[in-house]
Amino acid sequence: MTKALLSIFFFAITLTSVAQIEKECKKTCTIDKLVYETAYLGVQFGSPCDKESKTDKGVIILKVVEGTAAADTNLQAYDVVLAINGLEINRRGDAIKAVTAFNPFDVVQLTINREGKVLLKDITLGYKTTKIVEEEVCCDDLVGLFDKSNISVYPNPAKNDLNIKFKKALVGNYDLQVFTPNGQFVRSYQTSFKREQLLTTLDVKMLPDGMYVLKITKDNNSYSTLFIVNR
Repeated sequence: MTKALLSIFFFAITLTSVAQIEKECKKTCTIDKLVYETAYLGVQFGSPCDKESKTDKGVIILKVVEGTAAADTNLQAYDVVLAINGLEINRRGDAIKAVTAFNPFDVVQLTINREGKVLLKDITLGYKTTKIVEEEVCCDDLVGLFDKSNISVYPNPAKNDLNIKFKKALVGNYDLQVFTPNGQFVRSYQTSFKREQLLTTLDVKMLPDGMYVLKITKDNNSYSTLFIVNR
């Protein structure tokens, strides 16, 4: 009897929570979301015969890929990875499996043997691939799409092209306006974000060198950021 009452109680709480969420979110919207897949360290592991030492401990790094988590953390060719998060690694396949078991942007600790000296390296993993998926969100939460954590504007300074990249975005038309820092209108652009395309590029080669404000607007939501043109 007690179990039955508890089940009814928790079921009632669940129904109340769902009803509350539906009440708070009067309308849902579909956004496109950039998803990072497959954790990536950025090294080429070698086989046991690639090691000069006779020990079976660890897996040697033959190559470090530039612009990756490994390069940013100063891993070097011929470092020997002894463990990943405390898990001993003695074969190349085990090393690859250990890295890909994590998610992109997870922090892992590598135990490294470098010329006889043992080092500990905390590394934030990168990603190997990305994809864009649809996600249903409350339309009232769309303001969160218009902030610096979701929008990247680069390169900055720019020369001829300025890229605008969203992590999450509503598909459709956007108004882009450029102003001087004191608020004087310079020019406007129109662009659209389509399925599988969360990046657009503005032609700024006609703008004189200097600092500008870029305003990105869709419906009643907007985001502004500074950028520089410098040749």
